[in-house]
Amino acid sequence: MTPPPLRAALTMLAACGCFTVMSFAVGAAHHGDPQLSSIASSAVRSAVNLVIIVIIARGSLARLVGDRRPALWLRGIAGAIALLTYFAALPRVGIGEAAFLNNTSAFWVAALSPWLLGERARGSIWIAVGASLIGLALLGWPRDSVHDGIGRLLGAISGLSASFAYLSVRRASGTNAPETIVFYFIAMSSLLCMVLAATTPVIWPDQAATWAWLFLAGLAATGGQYTMTRAYQLGEAAPLAALATASPLLSALSGVVILGERPDGLAWLGMGVLAVAGVGLPLWDAGLGRAREPSR
Repeated sequence: MTPPPLRAALTMLAACGCFTVMSFAVGAAHHGDPQLSSIASSAVRSAVNLVIIVIIARGSLARLVGDRRPALWLRGIAGAIALLTYFAALPRVGIGEAAFLNNTSAFWVAALSPWLLGERARGSIWIAVGASLIGLALLGWPRDSVHDGIGRLLGAISGLSASFAYLSVRRASGTNAPETIVFYFIAMSSLLCMVLAATTPVIWPDQAATWAWLFLAGLAATGGQYTMTRAYQLGEAAPLAALATASPLLSALSGVVILGERPDGLAWLGMGVLAVAGVGLPLWDAGLGRAREPSR
């Protein structure tokens, strides 16, 4: 039987794969329809999420609302803020730097989990977190002279907000099903998107292909949220947050394989660091879970 830490790590890798598909689909939608508003794409994605989760819960309101503990509400609010600030940072600072700023959540999770969850991160995990941040910085290092302070601030807020969302998932997961935890995130995201759509100019999709890409993004995002939540139910927060940096690595590799992108030396170095430290070290650490478990 696969030890729980390794099972949690593999589940998180599955989530990273889903989020990579989501990012590619959203990028394809905006590429095909350059006038599309990020609020519109977020709203469509959230709506698809909501429909799928209601289907999974078989329409049971009790199953969706769970035990209503504060951690569920914090997960929803923090996750919604992280999503919207990340999407707002993308056009300002670019995909690479926005991904780096968003994934600083790994550091915040490792730093805050001892205080909020009582989980002490091992030395190897701190090495993985630190090296992951270096790899992400190399991958997302700005290649031009344009720097947007507001964009960087939004990206940093998305990383900090995401860390509180992940910590809340870990705290709420003991007494709530994955679909319950995902529902709070989707409900809050949908609500914020509705408010923004009602108060700001929004350009909606006008092509069938754009709708199809956004539907795929919503489907992949639901899979990512569900498996990520399941991973936090199975394992400790800090190593899983470090492993989640596999998502920008997979996105960068998909750009090479599918889109024919040609990264420069710094980007290749960053991907190598992420592969070894961000992914390899947490997986190796999780593989020791069987040895650390007491014999029965």
